[in-house]
Amino acid sequence: MNYKASLFFLLVFFDFWLFNVKAESVWVKYGNQIFRGVGDAKAISLSESGVATATGPLSILWNPARLNSEDTRSFVFAHQERFAGAVTFDIFGLDLRERSNSNWSLVIIREAVQGIPKTTDALLYETGSLDDPEERVLSSNVTFFNQSQWAGVIGFATFKGDWQLGGNTKVLIHQLDQYSGWGIGFDIGASKRLSKNNVFGASLRDVTTSWIVWDSGTVERISPELRLGDAHSLTFETLPLKVSIMGTIVFSIESKKGESDNFVGSYGAHFRSGLELNYNNKLNIRFGRNPISGYSSGLGLVFDFGEIDYAFVPSPLGTILGTSHYVSLNLKLEALDSFFGIIGK
Repeated sequence: MNYKASLFFLLVFFDFWLFNVKAESVWVKYGNQIFRGVGDAKAISLSESGVATATGPLSILWNPARLNSEDTRSFVFAHQERFAGAVTFDIFGLDLRERSNSNWSLVIIREAVQGIPKTTDALLYETGSLDDPEERVLSSNVTFFNQSQWAGVIGFATFKGDWQLGGNTKVLIHQLDQYSGWGIGFDIGASKRLSKNNVFGASLRDVTTSWIVWDSGTVERISPELRLGDAHSLTFETLPLKVSIMGTIVFSIESKKGESDNFVGSYGAHFRSGLELNYNNKLNIRFGRNPISGYSSGLGLVFDFGEIDYAFVPSPLGTILGTSHYVSLNLKLEALDSFFGIIGK
C-alpha cells in the first residue's frame, strides 16, 4: 500500500473515531453477532474450536493468520438455517490471488429474519409495556417487520519467522425495520506449529473495539475478545485414520457472561473443544462442545474437486428456539478452472 492510500485510510479511521466520541455510546453484547457463530459446516460442527486449525478463505473469521495454512486456493459457499429456520445465513468466501509471501481472502455474509412480530402499537391500554399485569395485546393490531444484515470481511496472512500472522477488516450494514446502521471492526491473529503434530493459535477480535452507528445517533460498541487454541493430531501406521483434537479458551473482555465456565477476575472465560476423525482422507466425522448448545456434530465428504460438509446444532440450552442445520460446499479453484476449460473446448 502506498503512502497516499495509507494516509487516506488513516484519516477515515480518525474521522470515524471522532464521530463516535460525539455520539451517544452504549456497550452491547450482541451488536455484531453476525460475525459470531457463522462459518462453514466444518467449523460449526467443531463448535468453533478451530482457532489453531481453521483452513480455507473463511479462516479469517476465526483466526486470520490461518489463511496461510494451505497452498490450495478455494471458493466456499455455506448456508445456515438457525432455530428451526427462523434465521437464515448465507456465506461466500474466496481466496484471492497470492501476493509475495502473503495470502488474501474475501468473505461476504448475509443474514435475515423475516416476519418479526411488532407489538408496541398493539397494546390495549397503551401503557407502553407488558410489565403491567392488566395490559393486553390486541392480535389484530400486531404488525410484522424484517431484519437483515450484510457484512464483508477482507483479511490477509503472512509469515514472520516461524509464526503466521494475519489480520482483517470487517464492515457491516444493518437494517432493522425502518432503522439502519453501519459498523466497522478489526481482528488480528497468530499461529505457530509447535511440533509435527501440534499447532497453537491465537486471535483477538474487535481489537480496537468495534462500532455500529445507527441513524438515530446511537453508537453501539463491542468489546474485544481473546481466543487461545491448540490442536493435536494422531495418525496410525496400520489404519488409514487421522484423529485431530482441538480446544479453545475464550476470554470475554467485556465482563462476565452467563455461559462462562470460569472467571479470571471480573472477566469471563469459556471453553470450546472439537474432535475430528478423518478416514482415508475421504470421510470426516466431527463432534464439538460449546457452552451455548452443549454439543454439535457433523459429517464431511472429501472429493477431488473439494469438500461437502454438514453440521447439526441442537437448540440452545434451556430454550425451545429449535435446532440449526448448516451445509457448506468448498470448491478448489483449480478444479473450477479445469471444469470451465473443458466446457470452453
